[in-house]
Amino acid sequence: MPDNLFLSLLFNIGFLIFLAFILTRIPTVRNMLTCENLSIPGQLLTAALFGFVSILATYTGIETGGAIVNTRVIGVLSAGLLGGPVIGIGAALIGGIHRYFYEAGQLTAAACAVSTMAEGVIGVVCSKYFHRGKWDNGMLFLLTAVTEVCQMLLILLIARPFSAALDVVKEIALPMIILNSCGMVVFIGTFRALSMEKDNEKTSGISLALHVASQCLPHLRKGLDNPADIKAAADIIFQSTTCSAVMITDREHVLAFSCSPGNRDFTAVDNLFNTPIRTAMEQHKTICVSEVSSSDPLAPVIKNYVLTAVPLTSRSQVSGCLCLFYKKRWHRTQSRIVFAENLSALFSTQLELADLNYEKSLRRKAEIRALRSQVNPHFLHNALNTISCMCRENPERARELSRTLSVYYRQTLEPHHEMTDLHTELYQVLRYLEMEQARFEENLQIETDVPEQLNCLIPSFILQPLVENAVRYGADRSGLRTVAIRARQTPDGIKIEVADHGPGIPEAITEAILSGREPGKSYGLYNVHTRLKKIVGPSGGLTIQHIDGETRVSFLIPKADTVPKAEDWKPPEEIDTNEVRGYYG
Repeated sequence: MPDNLFLSLLFNIGFLIFLAFILTRIPTVRNMLTCENLSIPGQLLTAALFGFVSILATYTGIETGGAIVNTRVIGVLSAGLLGGPVIGIGAALIGGIHRYFYEAGQLTAAACAVSTMAEGVIGVVCSKYFHRGKWDNGMLFLLTAVTEVCQMLLILLIARPFSAALDVVKEIALPMIILNSCGMVVFIGTFRALSMEKDNEKTSGISLALHVASQCLPHLRKGLDNPADIKAAADIIFQSTTCSAVMITDREHVLAFSCSPGNRDFTAVDNLFNTPIRTAMEQHKTICVSEVSSSDPLAPVIKNYVLTAVPLTSRSQVSGCLCLFYKKRWHRTQSRIVFAENLSALFSTQLELADLNYEKSLRRKAEIRALRSQVNPHFLHNALNTISCMCRENPERARELSRTLSVYYRQTLEPHHEMTDLHTELYQVLRYLEMEQARFEENLQIETDVPEQLNCLIPSFILQPLVENAVRYGADRSGLRTVAIRARQTPDGIKIEVADHGPGIPEAITEAILSGREPGKSYGLYNVHTRLKKIVGPSGGLTIQHIDGETRVSFLIPKADTVPKAEDWKPPEEIDTNEVRGYYG
């Protein structure tokens, strides 16, 4: 077995590995390896490239005994494995037809042409199994060896005279089977390395982006409106990466800039907010700048640095830009762009959440204002009539009620936080009941059972609609209205209840409220139920019962919302407590 056959095959394998490296740098081939739905023109072009590899393998082979010792099988078989039917069969046809006419009429011309096409078909048939990712190097070696054995059999079947074909097979079979099988493993390994390289770049960029974002996101909860938080986020990015400077902008101004202390390359920060950054925001795409004209304000910086600008968006609208400056190097890494784009995507998501949270806060405040505006308009009319009637009969009592009414409406109309403590809310409700009691006199009885040491946070203005409902509909058959406000500790939290002795809430209305459907009546109860579900969660909401002649409307405040004991509570400072009746009526 001549040594030059082994040397020739080794040379061919080395040459194919070089070609594989070149191929992996061609965009069409890279797309073939990373994209499952390559266009037909792209597939034909890739088939032509692999066919060209097969032709080169023929030209670089060594002629011996009417045959050519070559590595053509590697190009054709890998085309079928990597590219599928169109690419595999296309490359096989190109390589096979060329091989037939390269030495037409010679001993193995027809046999090698047929075997080349057969190799492409074998690659196509095995392609779906190869792409499942379960084939290791041993399977590739075995597949190539079997394919080469098939080629030797075809030579024996087609080439004539048989004796000459047999002599050729004896000479070339072993070196071609062994070395081409090894070469196939290395050739496919070159393409596999490309996928690993791309995966590693993406993984490193995504991993770093997630790590940085996890530290920055708490500073972006209020959007781009807090300069201190934006500066903190820029510092975190700078300290966590290899970039030379970080800049975060809104649509018009630089919000934060971070770089090494004493770095004189970034002296005029405002000049950095330039055309490339505006272009990135206007075109909604990543911009990488490494060259600018000498007259550009960015020129002193871009001379030594590469700028990567990625827009920050919220609800498809650009709200700012994330800019990273990297020191220029002789090579560029795609992972930097991947990192910047992933970090921008995470930041944009947080900015959108910040906008949604702000809108949610405004919506809740609007709900509270709407509830306050829904205080029974007849209440003011009835209260003023009651005071008017008392002015002659009991001027001192009229004066007290006037002051109580003033305090009540001042507290009602003032801005409030979304949550307040139980005793503050109860204080306001009792002012309302004091006015109603003056109106109904002995026909309205008020009971409170709220221990002083028991306190919790509840949604603002949550008791008022329940109490109003009890006063309005809570009269028994004799006309007596009894309103009871109770609170007690339970294993799950604090249960707050408003009860009356009225005929009860119609079952249809109760069912509508508890199922989340707006009822025709008792809109106040529905509003309270909806707010509790939103604030407390799915387990929140009202419980409506009719037990022992009482209609009880209650809700539960979980343990997490407990606050200091009532002994630490005092009425709001603007209320002159000497001018109103006692806290517990």
